Amino acid sequence: MDNAGALKDNVMRLRDEVANACAAVGRSADDVRIVAATKCVPQSVAERLPALGIDTAGENRVQEFLQKYRVDSPLRWHIIGALQTNKVKYVVGKAEMIQSVDRLSLLQEIDKLSARQATVTDILVEVNIGREENKSGVLPEAVDELTAAASEMRHVRLRGLMSVPPVQAPVKLYEQMRELFVRLRQRQSAVDTLSVGMSNDYITAVRCGATMIRPGRALFGARDRYEKR
Repeated sequence: MDNAGALKDNVMRLRDEVANACAAVGRSADDVRIVAATKCVPQSVAERLPALGIDTAGENRVQEFLQKYRVDSPLRWHIIGALQTNKVKYVVGKAEMIQSVDRLSLLQEIDKLSARQATVTDILVEVNIGREENKSGVLPEAVDELTAAASEMRHVRLRGLMSVPPVQAPVKLYEQMRELFVRLRQRQSAVDTLSVGMSNDYITAVRCGATMIRPGRALFGARDRYEKR
């Protein structure tokens, strides 16, 4: 799907569905930020987003992020996939936010390299809410320890939590994420972001309190259309 009209239609459809999900639980659609997941999506397509009202994109892979990142681009970029410690040097100072912080060593590296650049990097702690062995993220009971460590660092700003719930996860897992977020926000004033929900579950996520969603297929269509090129 690389037709500009189709992308516009998908953006409008997504916004309508987010607005309806918010209205169903008494929230404002303005409370939900859309981060377009652009894995495998050509830069030329991603750069159409700002004109359609979406100014933030998220990349899973550092290499692909670096291919698409431009200093003068109106797009803001987030890292939303697992991040190796040795790749931090390529994203600090470029990415607006790193959403996938899941261990102390990664947190320390972000803080160290941010200090070298005299900057502060916004981060989210990733939570493995479904306790899946093949997924990254800290377990719910370890959230307090990692977020407390983040709060002590001078060049990292903890903004909240992120999660990728299991496919067809029960609503209770989204509610548990909201509970973790609310508890964290009560302790730390800078916390304002709960990033949960992708193309298959963003409506549930929004109804359960997500302030940020990361749709990809819902905006761009199936990724394999781009992977074959």
